[in-house]
Amino acid sequence: MKLACIPAYNEESHIEFLVKSAMNHVDSVIVCDDGSTDNTAKIAKKAGAVVISHKTNKGYGAAIISLFEYARNNNAETMITLDGDGQHNPDQIPLLLNTITQHNVDVVIGSRFLNQNTEAPGYRQRGIKIITSAANYGADLKVTDSQSGFRAYSKDAIDAIHPTEEGMAVSTEILLKISNKGLSLAEIPITISYEGDTSEHNPLSHGLSVLANTIKYISIKHPLKFYGIPGVALIIAGIIIGGIFLDAYLNKQAVFYGSLLGSVVMFLLGAILSVTSIILFSMANLIRDRY
Repeated sequence: MKLACIPAYNEESHIEFLVKSAMNHVDSVIVCDDGSTDNTAKIAKKAGAVVISHKTNKGYGAAIISLFEYARNNNAETMITLDGDGQHNPDQIPLLLNTITQHNVDVVIGSRFLNQNTEAPGYRQRGIKIITSAANYGADLKVTDSQSGFRAYSKDAIDAIHPTEEGMAVSTEILLKISNKGLSLAEIPITISYEGDTSEHNPLSHGLSVLANTIKYISIKHPLKFYGIPGVALIIAGIIIGGIFLDAYLNKQAVFYGSLLGSVVMFLLGAILSVTSIILFSMANLIRDRY
């Protein structure tokens, strides 16, 4: 069974078209109404979708979690996710499905940046590329569009991926789980519509929030690099500065007690970061499946 899964929040102006168009390419369309205050759920159901409703608005990630759970519980063979804001073209669903079957990959991401003629606003392109670079480092992957919500998942991927992030950073979390589980990944070019105001979030606060959460996952995946290397560097710097102070003091030269304080602070901070890296590394190996 092939499912098209749409997370939606106050998308009554787009949802009917999305549901009816997606139904031409899949066996069933599932809409997760994330606490909408408009008629999104009613219109989606009338259009022929199965509707999962959250009583309150929990976030994009929470909707994705519910859709993954539905797909697993109903033994779906393939799951396609697309945003409910009208940016993604449901008629491009076959492109993702064909890539899954013909190339035998577990996950396919529709990338707006493989097409050099993308109409994404400049600020959005720059922000997504920064987040994507961070996500690629954390997940040891090489994707061009880490924040694309237009994706296809095989049955193996559906069973293996259990998202926990309720916010927009779920896209990055899923990439890390793809890497941790050793799932195969491919990207294909897609087109995106930016007509009208399709975003519910302030672009700056949204971007910073996603980037912060991406950094969080990087620190979990690579604690020795993220905390250990800066920690060791601070310890070495503290020792060097402390040694210079001690040498000056023993030789009765002019000394600056501020440098002594600085060396102590750097040494202690470095020690804390180093210990933190070791603890997180140990914990990450014990609970790696979760991240």
